[in-house]
Amino acid sequence: MRFSDSKRYCPMTLYPLETLEPKATVNIVMVIEMKIGIALSGGVDSAVAAARLIRQGNDVTGYHMIVLEGNPLANAAVDDARAVADHLGIELKIVDLREEFRKILYYFATSYMSGETPNPCVVCNDSIKFGLLLERMFSFGAEKIATGHYARLVSLDEKIFLARALDRAKDQSYFLSRIGKHKLQNILFPLSEMTKDEVRQEALAIDLPVHSKKDSQEICFIPNGDYRSFLKSWGIEGKPGPITDESGNLLGRHSGLSGYTIGQRKGLGVSGGERYYVKRLDLERNRLVLALRESLTSDSLTAKDPNWYIDPGDGFECLCMIRSSMRAVPASVSVLDGNRLRVHFPEKVWAVTPGQLAVFYMEDRVVGSAFIEGNSVLESGDDT
Repeated sequence: MRFSDSKRYCPMTLYPLETLEPKATVNIVMVIEMKIGIALSGGVDSAVAAARLIRQGNDVTGYHMIVLEGNPLANAAVDDARAVADHLGIELKIVDLREEFRKILYYFATSYMSGETPNPCVVCNDSIKFGLLLERMFSFGAEKIATGHYARLVSLDEKIFLARALDRAKDQSYFLSRIGKHKLQNILFPLSEMTKDEVRQEALAIDLPVHSKKDSQEICFIPNGDYRSFLKSWGIEGKPGPITDESGNLLGRHSGLSGYTIGQRKGLGVSGGERYYVKRLDLERNRLVLALRESLTSDSLTAKDPNWYIDPGDGFECLCMIRSSMRAVPASVSVLDGNRLRVHFPEKVWAVTPGQLAVFYMEDRVVGSAFIEGNSVLESGDDT
């Protein structure tokens, strides 16, 4: 029996939406009998999200985007998406965005060339998944679009905000914080109040063909984590140069600065008793500067190109994350001229990394984000 043939049958009553604890903000979860396009990645999260929307009585169509050529994992994902759609009894449309996705690859490569550490998932979410794919769904008549992301949409003072998911360990609001606020009213996150364990249980209960599929941990276009080979395929050849400590003492040689990131400890090719970390990429001298861990802390950073969900005024107090894996910490944001910000931390943060994203929260709500330029240590450089 296919899922769609079961009509109102669905073991998801194990986690009924109606029994969720009330919150200060109104969580946007249920949409009844609408035409909804859902991004089916071929993974368990989007599959369960689709099943929940069908259960609510919606007219659901699946969309799977192809962004890579000749990638075995991408080919397998298409097959899995088709299997999920067939099991759920819904149509699956394949959207070819390979040419458009090359802009993400170009951004990734050129960021490393300029000494930054790119965040391709953030840029892809904004311009591809919630950009071109969203537009394609609407062109086919979708009233709302949905994904299997772990995030919430909440309504406060007649405004819609992106917010953290119930499952903090899986929360993806950091990666979604570049989505324009005008798009939020058109988006649904059916997994917003679920934990990953509950998603797995639900997938098994309704016999989804991907119920045991492992989560992806790598960047989709670099599944083996070999950044240098990818950069080489884009014609970015490393130029050998010195590795030094902060005083200029020679510690070794590198084969090219591209691919290193601030805070990196493994794969430095430096022997000895000290535990060194990458502190600075000196592009002018083609030098990799290492330092001890405590030397990588900073109490401020500058950032550019903010995306706001509020009017920031001259600045505000908030919680801030400067990487997806860190906990949010208190911060003060000051708005500068030229579409730039300065962020001050009462307690120092570690490894401020140019190119990564600073995301600002008030309680659970995302109020803005901006790309990190650097901190006072990186901006000052040294004269060694």
